[in-house]
Amino acid sequence: MRIILADHHPQPLWALKTLLEEVPECDLVGEAVNTQDLISLAKKQLPYLVLVDRELPGDPIQDLITSLHALKPRPIIIVMSSEIASSRLILRAGADAFVSKVDDPAWLVDKLQTYAKTGVKEEAEI
Repeated sequence: MRIILADHHPQPLWALKTLLEEVPECDLVGEAVNTQDLISLAKKQLPYLVLVDRELPGDPIQDLITSLHALKPRPIIIVMSSEIASSRLILRAGADAFVSKVDDPAWLVDKLQTYAKTGVKEEAEI
Protein backbone atom coordinates (compact mmCIF):
# COMPACT_ATOMS: atom_id res chain seq x y z
CA MET A 1 0.00 0.00 0.00
CA ARG A 2 1.53 3.30 -1.15
CA ILE A 3 1.46 5.98 1.58
CA ILE A 4 2.39 9.65 1.76
CA LEU A 5 3.01 11.25 5.16
CA ALA A 6 2.35 14.97 5.63
CA ASP A 7 3.41 16.75 8.82
CA HIS A 8 5.54 19.84 9.34
CA HIS A 9 6.86 18.74 12.72
CA PRO A 10 9.97 16.53 12.48
CA GLN A 11 9.26 14.41 15.58
CA PRO A 12 5.79 13.18 14.57
CA LEU A 13 7.06 12.61 11.03
CA TRP A 14 9.92 10.48 12.36
CA ALA A 15 7.55 8.58 14.66
CA LEU A 16 5.16 7.85 11.80
CA LYS A 17 7.98 6.64 9.54
CA THR A 18 9.21 4.37 12.34
CA LEU A 19 5.69 3.04 12.85
CA LEU A 20 5.21 2.36 9.12
CA GLU A 21 8.46 0.39 8.99
CA GLU A 22 6.75 -2.14 11.28
CA VAL A 23 3.84 -2.64 8.87
CA PRO A 24 4.98 -4.82 5.94
CA GLU A 25 1.94 -3.86 3.86
CA CYS A 26 2.98 -0.18 3.90
CA ASP A 27 5.28 1.43 1.36
CA LEU A 28 6.21 5.04 2.17
CA VAL A 29 6.42 6.84 -1.19
CA GLY A 30 6.88 10.41 0.03
CA GLU A 31 6.73 13.07 2.71
CA ALA A 32 5.37 16.60 2.61
CA VAL A 33 5.68 19.54 5.01
CA ASN A 34 2.95 21.78 3.52
CA THR A 35 -0.25 21.43 1.50
CA GLN A 36 1.26 22.54 -1.81
CA ASP A 37 4.04 19.94 -1.58
CA LEU A 38 1.50 17.30 -0.58
CA ILE A 39 -0.77 17.92 -3.58
CA SER A 40 2.19 17.98 -5.98
CA LEU A 41 3.63 14.78 -4.51
CA ALA A 42 0.25 13.02 -4.50
CA LYS A 43 -0.27 13.84 -8.20
CA LYS A 44 3.09 12.24 -9.01
CA GLN A 45 3.03 9.26 -6.64
CA LEU A 46 -0.70 8.38 -6.74
CA PRO A 47 -0.80 7.07 -3.15
CA TYR A 48 -3.35 4.62 -1.88
CA LEU A 49 -3.43 6.48 1.45
CA VAL A 50 -2.46 9.92 2.73
CA LEU A 51 -1.79 10.42 6.43
CA VAL A 52 -1.95 14.18 7.04
CA ASP A 53 -1.61 16.52 10.01
CA ARG A 54 -4.69 18.74 10.42
CA GLU A 55 -2.44 21.76 10.97
CA LEU A 56 -0.28 21.27 7.88
CA PRO A 57 0.79 24.75 6.66
CA GLY A 58 -0.92 26.03 3.54
CA ASP A 59 -4.51 25.58 2.44
CA PRO A 60 -7.24 24.91 5.05
CA ILE A 61 -7.78 21.20 5.72
CA GLN A 62 -11.21 21.25 4.01
CA ASP A 63 -9.65 22.60 0.79
CA LEU A 64 -6.81 20.08 1.02
CA ILE A 65 -9.27 17.20 1.35
CA THR A 66 -11.21 18.48 -1.68
CA SER A 67 -7.98 18.63 -3.71
CA LEU A 68 -7.02 15.09 -2.69
CA HIS A 69 -10.52 13.84 -3.56
CA ALA A 70 -10.01 15.17 -7.10
CA LEU A 71 -7.08 12.80 -7.69
CA LYS A 72 -7.63 9.67 -9.73
CA PRO A 73 -7.48 7.20 -8.16
CA ARG A 74 -8.75 8.89 -5.03
CA PRO A 75 -6.58 8.13 -1.98
CA ILE A 76 -7.83 7.20 1.45
CA ILE A 77 -7.35 10.25 3.68
CA ILE A 78 -6.58 9.90 7.39
CA VAL A 79 -6.27 13.20 9.26
CA MET A 80 -4.30 13.38 12.50
CA SER A 81 -4.73 16.02 15.19
CA SER A 82 -4.30 16.55 18.91
CA GLU A 83 -7.62 18.45 18.86
CA ILE A 84 -10.23 15.73 19.21
CA ALA A 85 -13.00 18.35 19.05
CA SER A 86 -12.16 18.96 15.38
CA SER A 87 -12.81 15.33 14.40
CA ARG A 88 -16.43 15.81 13.30
CA LEU A 89 -15.53 18.82 11.14
CA ILE A 90 -12.72 16.85 9.51
CA LEU A 91 -14.94 13.84 8.83
CA ARG A 92 -17.71 16.08 7.42
CA ALA A 93 -15.10 17.63 5.13
CA GLY A 94 -14.57 14.19 3.62
CA ALA A 95 -11.68 12.58 5.47
CA ASP A 96 -12.01 8.81 5.66
CA ALA A 97 -10.80 8.61 9.24
CA PHE A 98 -9.53 10.74 12.09
CA VAL A 99 -6.68 9.79 14.40
CA SER A 100 -5.94 11.58 17.64
CA LYS A 101 -2.22 12.09 18.10
CA VAL A 102 -2.63 10.84 21.66
CA ASP A 103 -4.30 7.57 20.64
CA ASP A 104 -2.50 4.26 20.92
CA PRO A 105 -0.44 3.78 17.72
CA ALA A 106 -1.80 0.21 17.56
CA TRP A 107 -5.14 1.63 16.36
CA LEU A 108 -3.46 3.27 13.38
CA VAL A 109 -1.46 0.12 12.56
CA ASP A 110 -4.65 -1.95 12.71
CA LYS A 111 -6.47 0.52 10.45
CA LEU A 112 -3.62 0.52 7.91
CA GLN A 113 -3.48 -3.28 7.86
CA THR A 114 -7.26 -3.43 7.36
CA TYR A 115 -7.07 -1.04 4.41
CA ALA A 116 -4.18 -3.02 2.92
CA LYS A 117 -5.87 -6.41 3.29
CA THR A 118 -9.40 -5.53 2.24
CA GLY A 119 -8.78 -2.68 -0.18
CA VAL A 120 -12.03 -1.28 1.14
CA LYS A 121 -12.52 1.76 3.32
CA GLU A 122 -14.33 1.14 6.58
CA GLU A 123 -16.66 3.58 8.24
CA ALA A 124 -14.79 6.62 9.52
CA GLU A 125 -14.10 6.42 13.21
CA ILE A 126 -13.65 9.07 15.82
